[in-house]
Amino acid sequence: MFGLAFRFPAGRYHATPWGRNVNEAAVAWPPEPWRILRALVACYWRKGSRERWKEDDLARLIESLADDLPVFRLPEGAVHAHTRHYMPVRKGRSESSSLVFDAFLRLPDGAEVEVIWPGVTIDGDLMGLAEHLASGLGYLGRSESWVECRVLKTVGGEPNCGPAELGFEGEACMVLLPRSTSSYQVERTRLVEREVARARESAAKPLTGRALQEKVARSFRARSGVDTLPAHLLDALGLETADLQNRKWDQPPAAYEAVYCRSPNVSPGVLPRARARSRRAGSRRALPTVARYVLAGRPLPRIEDAIKIGEIMRSAAMSRFRWGTDGRSGKRVPMAPWQISGRDQTGRPVRDPAHPHAYWLPEDADGDGWIDHVTVFIASGMDEEIQGRLESVSRIWLTPRGERGKPRAAAELDEWRLALEGFAHPEDLEGSSCVFAASRRWRSITPFLAPGHLKKAGYRGELLRLLDRRGIETAGVTVREVPEVSVGGTPRRALHFHRFRTRGRGAQRDSAGALLEVGFPRVVRGPLALGYASHFGLGMFGGR
Repeated sequence: MFGLAFRFPAGRYHATPWGRNVNEAAVAWPPEPWRILRALVACYWRKGSRERWKEDDLARLIESLADDLPVFRLPEGAVHAHTRHYMPVRKGRSESSSLVFDAFLRLPDGAEVEVIWPGVTIDGDLMGLAEHLASGLGYLGRSESWVECRVLKTVGGEPNCGPAELGFEGEACMVLLPRSTSSYQVERTRLVEREVARARESAAKPLTGRALQEKVARSFRARSGVDTLPAHLLDALGLETADLQNRKWDQPPAAYEAVYCRSPNVSPGVLPRARARSRRAGSRRALPTVARYVLAGRPLPRIEDAIKIGEIMRSAAMSRFRWGTDGRSGKRVPMAPWQISGRDQTGRPVRDPAHPHAYWLPEDADGDGWIDHVTVFIASGMDEEIQGRLESVSRIWLTPRGERGKPRAAAELDEWRLALEGFAHPEDLEGSSCVFAASRRWRSITPFLAPGHLKKAGYRGELLRLLDRRGIETAGVTVREVPEVSVGGTPRRALHFHRFRTRGRGAQRDSAGALLEVGFPRVVRGPLALGYASHFGLGMFGGR
């Protein structure tokens, strides 16, 4: 057995998976063995004592590790987080800015990642080389990921992440592994033969002798590059990432992807509280009910237009489940489950007082008046299929009025990018979102509209009736109308908010709406969204 332990002094791990754009805000977790071996190779050439250890010693160490499938002991409490900044881009004499997401995992203080190769035994001078390289590592992943590395003398416990083919169970993820020496030779031979065949086929006329050999060599170098297919695995692992990307490799020739399974309690979350919650041994983890996105673009939409953002967010999610055709009418029908569409198999709205289907809730988390987050809340839970489809939603846009059905030019769209922060439960967001607060006092973020004709009891009576239908005790509940709310420091009345749906089928009986303040005799957990179009951002309350 051989193992390495990594500790991140800054508490951050930055690593973009191969083939993913940095703006997708994805983080490679667990750290990829392919990345780890490349870091050891780079450390040897930059800091290694090449008088004591020769290149052949490094090759033996790397090839031994590449021949085995490693397992991991990952720390609990990893949090998926990010920062955003605008990067200047110069185009000729003009300069523009491009929004960049910098995603990373925030790790608990003192947490270590242990990587263990169970079938590898290293001793003697080769162990000295491994310790020398481990002590010389300064970062893993991107340069912001400061790291302290050491060789494991003993393993502290059972691994919680490993290859699915070895029987590990849990949340599946793709991990980039280095090829073994024999596997790399087979792959290299296949790629060389493929490129030589393509070079011969591309010749304008039949060539013979030396002319043919030169044509094949030139074409091969132009298409694939001899330097990107070294003869030895060590040299292939030491290639620069820019060289591989410039050659348009969809995957490094010396690497392949394998399915790993990690225990749910070590999967990255939105807040560490989600991972620290105690559970009974052997109990199943509850399905997450919240998916929270960061909204990015210039300018951001105003909170007064919350219903517009809620509607297009639902449309974006529905499109990920594709559309089918009704055999009788020939009309297009959504393939999304009822949790997303809010409609049953007959196409009728789900009539459940508990409202278990999706809420699409725009948020102004920092209180400046601009929508910076969009949260999807499904009280019945999000299974793996729903999570996978929601994870693929990366942008939303508004089409200008009167342009529906016409080709959309990029300049005509109000478009925003989305970055998924993670899946969680309402209590995990307490403190970071007033929509998911636990409070006795709640105040309107967006106007409350009666779902039908406004009765004699007014908005107070309508609110109490809806609370009662939700199963919330209304005895002792106080409701009062407030003339205005503060939006980014500016007073706003109900009429300043957009209060109409553009895609709804049902009739809207109330178009005025009211801003309310509600007091409960006991603490109530959010989200609290009631009334007409509450699933799309109207009737949304924040805890105080």
